[in-house]
Amino acid sequence: MKYSEFGRANDVLLLQLYTSIALPDDEVSRLLELWDGDQFTDIDYANMDRGRWQPTLHITRLQSVAKLYSDPDSNWYKNPKLHQMLHSGINWWFTNMPKCPNWWHNDIGVPKKMTTILLMIYDELSPEEIEGGVKVLERSKFGRTGQNKSWLAGNQLMKGMLLDDEELVLKARDVIAEEICITDSDEGIRDDWSFHQHGPQMQFGNYGLAYLEGLSFWLRALEGTDYQFTPEQCSIVTELLDKGISWCFWKGVMDPSYCGRQCFPDGGRGKAYSMAVAAQNLAAYSQKKGDTDEAERFRHIALQNLEPAKYPNEKVGAVYFNRSDCGCYRTPTWYASVRMSSERTIGYEFTNRENTLAHFSASGAVLLMRSGDEYDNVFACWDWRKVPGVTAYDDGKPIRSSDKREDKQNNSSEVGGFVFDGADCLAAYMQIDRDSLVAFKNVLFTPNCISEEGHGIKTLNPEVKSVTTAIDQVRLVGRVRRGKIRIRTSRGPERCEWVWHNGVCYIALDGAHINVSKDIQTGDWGAIDPAIAGRVDSIRIFKAWIEHPEALADAEGTGSYWFAMIPDVARCKIKKSIKKLVY
Repeated sequence: MKYSEFGRANDVLLLQLYTSIALPDDEVSRLLELWDGDQFTDIDYANMDRGRWQPTLHITRLQSVAKLYSDPDSNWYKNPKLHQMLHSGINWWFTNMPKCPNWWHNDIGVPKKMTTILLMIYDELSPEEIEGGVKVLERSKFGRTGQNKSWLAGNQLMKGMLLDDEELVLKARDVIAEEICITDSDEGIRDDWSFHQHGPQMQFGNYGLAYLEGLSFWLRALEGTDYQFTPEQCSIVTELLDKGISWCFWKGVMDPSYCGRQCFPDGGRGKAYSMAVAAQNLAAYSQKKGDTDEAERFRHIALQNLEPAKYPNEKVGAVYFNRSDCGCYRTPTWYASVRMSSERTIGYEFTNRENTLAHFSASGAVLLMRSGDEYDNVFACWDWRKVPGVTAYDDGKPIRSSDKREDKQNNSSEVGGFVFDGADCLAAYMQIDRDSLVAFKNVLFTPNCISEEGHGIKTLNPEVKSVTTAIDQVRLVGRVRRGKIRIRTSRGPERCEWVWHNGVCYIALDGAHINVSKDIQTGDWGAIDPAIAGRVDSIRIFKAWIEHPEALADAEGTGSYWFAMIPDVARCKIKKSIKKLVY
């Protein structure tokens, strides 16, 4: 990804990532070419997008430049052109004070970056520039919950440093520390090491990862000072990485089911880079406190996300986040996850009109990755009624996008999972009770395959035209093979259909027909990220699913399915792998 695209991202983690790296010389030269006295010529300063608010790029770039300008080891240390850019750039902001319709940029994002800039060039600041910075910080007051609370307190801590106010620094440190705890509320770290924000929903991919990256920075910055956190608090941060967030990264990509509402272009890889930043911060923290083994472990996690081809993932086993109704399963060669929801949890989120197609995304989604490229930038082109593993209906209307909490929940408490056989196996179960659709679903992850079974599938809505269960939906790679094989299952002999694609074999163990599409699918990214509405992509997609005509309101009986996915199957060994699975 181009460095300039990090700065333009609608994902706060990518915005942060742009400022976390040392920009290469050619990027700095490009920024100087775009500089026009006190503004950048490629920024729309009148832009009012809530998410991808363009004026914030002005401050984002200045922070990255200040990092190089203030570093004695940088080629740009005290460079006169950067000096002019920094001082005229911050003064333009103080004079014009742009405001975004989204409170986050005004209260958190801009003050955070502005204060960082001022601290890095503090020895050059005039009293008027310090006063301007304090005005920017006026909106960044203590308050809110979860990661928002930590962000605001972090801004206050930097304000205390800027004004040499030790009392404010101590207060801000204490407020940050209040969020370093295991909580029973709907905001923060839960006792299963999942992270919630905006209610009881998994938020690893945006707020949780931002929390981890922010706290890892403060652990690193404050270690060895009078303001350092307690060993217990530091342990919570490191455990959140080890036992929580790091589980959902595979080969330099974050699992889309854990990205929250931010399935943006290149978002999965960008979030893996953010994980690397957090791991590097914790490595530096551990090294500073003298724990070299822990430091090396975190460095390796960072390298696994930065250079996955060179540093393969070593985390093998299973984890189930019971507070969030989801789990991960990892082998040396493939990764899979299950994402569900219940009356206890919220299945998905869309804010700022992002992620508007996600209605079915937590109804038993089972995503499988081997290469890590399977879902690379496909989401504008996805058929969101056929999220892998999900049983969904089509009533001929657009997918619902209600932001009411009750519309984003499943009305059943019969949802759960457990790890067994020494973490070799993961089982999950789910009763769906949403929108007049009912179904009972089970999934079992073992070292050799993923088995999925469903029964009692029925819709009570006469407007529903079809009910389906998706098997998989990924980028098409190479040829697709299909055939039939006679096998004996626990239900008796069956002539079963199988489909093979890109090293994965899919077999319907109940004799059902597997529908397959290899078509080019086209979509506009506006439904995922409104800031890039009009960007239309077309991708050839492999899609496999099962139809349930017997589940319609006017049909007798109910629908069912039973299929398995066998990863790592060579094309020449398909039948042998199937027989090995079932006998």
